[in-house]
Order: sequence, then C-alpha cells, then structure tokens
Amino acid sequence: MIPEFHYQVDWRSPGVHPGPHRSAQYGGGYEFAGHVPLTANPDPRNLDIRATLHDPFGQLMVRTFRQRSAIPVYVVADLSASMGFRGTTSKIELLAGFIASVAYAAYRTGDSFGFIGCDSTIRWDFFLPLRWHKGAVPELLQGLQNLRPEGKSAAGLDKVAPYLGKQRALVFLVSDFHFALDRLDALLNTLVRHDVVPVVLWDSAEYERLPSWGLVHFVDPETGVRRRLFMRPALRDKIRASFAKRRDDLGELCTLYGREPFFLIDRFDPDALTRYFYQT
Repeated sequence: MIPEFHYQVDWRSPGVHPGPHRSAQYGGGYEFAGHVPLTANPDPRNLDIRATLHDPFGQLMVRTFRQRSAIPVYVVADLSASMGFRGTTSKIELLAGFIASVAYAAYRTGDSFGFIGCDSTIRWDFFLPLRWHKGAVPELLQGLQNLRPEGKSAAGLDKVAPYLGKQRALVFLVSDFHFALDRLDALLNTLVRHDVVPVVLWDSAEYERLPSWGLVHFVDPETGVRRRLFMRPALRDKIRASFAKRRDDLGELCTLYGREPFFLIDRFDPDALTRYFYQT
C-alpha cells in the first residue's frame, strides 16, 4: 500500500487546467473576484442587480469568479553515488518509496507529475515527462530499485531548471545534500521561480549507529577515498555534532528560499509531511 500524504500551496496557480488549488484564472469557481460589465464577461447567469443599479454609467454588471486550477508537481532527485548508501535502510529504496507517494498524491489531487534524476549530469534514462499519471509509475520505480548509483557528483541538479517549464511548480528536491552549502545556495537560486521543498534523505547509520570504541572504515562513495579511524566517544560525539550543525545550516539556508527542509531519515512518515504543509 502506497503511503498517502496531502499537500497545499499558498500561491495562485497560473494554470488553465481545472484543479484543487487557488488560481489566477477567472472561470467557474466559487471565489468572488469582482464585478465587470456584461460586455466584458457575457454570462447573464451572474448578473448582479445591486451592482448594476450602483454603476454610474448604467451598465449591466456581472459577478466574476476565480476558478480552481491544477499545478505541476515534480520530484528532482540526486542519484549520485552517496545516495547508494545502505545502513538502517537503502537510500535508493527509500527514495523510490517517496517518489511513489508523491506520484500517488499528485494523482489523487488532480495534478500532473514528473521526475528528473541526476548525478554528474541529468539521467535521461530516469526522466519522466510531466503528465497525469495513475498509480505509482511502476517502470520508474523498478528502474530505481535496480539502480546502483555510481555518479561522482550531483552536478546535474544545476541543469534541471530549464526542464521544469515556465509555469510555477511544486518541486520536491531530494538529496542527502552531502555537498558544499554554497553549491546548494546556487542550486536553489536556479530554482527560485518554483516552490521548492528540500527533502533531506539521511540514514541514522551515517552518524548515530557508531561504536564507542574500535576501528571504523569510512569510504567516500563519490571519490573512492578510504579512511580508517580509531573510534572513541569524543570522535563519535564530534561526528554527531557535525551532523546536528549541518541540519541547522541546511534549515537556515533553505528557509531563505521559502521553505524549511523536510528531513527523511530511515523511513517515510506521510503524516509528518502532511503536517509540514499545513503547519508552515
């Protein structure tokens, strides 16, 4: 069963397709938008007698309304080697489950859905054009579950913006964000046209499940650099503190671009993501 969450946006959709979100388009909705002369909106069903009697030019006045519209929803995901980490769970499997949930939520809401995966470049073999999908896009999910990430960086994320279209979209940007904050700053700046939800995908085994004593081997999956450290309580606490600081730094930077990050650690809690949208 696909975990289901609910989302909302606080901006008006410019889209012309009917949907559930507040819109900048005029149409057959219920949100009153004002009065115009009948000649400008020839729909006598919305004739307003009071407004007509008060019009200084004696024109027939009708009520206008804003329709509800659909929005584009994307998941843009980091598929670089660091996303291949397996600890408490598999990051890639957790990502696939999250994508399934977003695709299903968009379908249930009436919005279109698209996916772009990136490592050092855009992975066109994992590109899903924006469309109305029913279900969880099984071909994409199957491909992701079989993926063994090997990309040396997530630089392809910097090239995504032109493929998101000109209409404002809700974009779930999913990564472990194990790259420099100035790079993230530049990335978010390229996506400033859109409503970006940074989804930080971590595994607690990266920083919590460390021994108090003993030799520990660390491998950077993107550079291949290996280090062997003698773990002790002070070093373990230092690693945990660095992740805590990273969490704060990510929160501070992402908030400058409109939204706090959503932390996806070990498992996806759809209720937590629903609260994220309705409490912020």
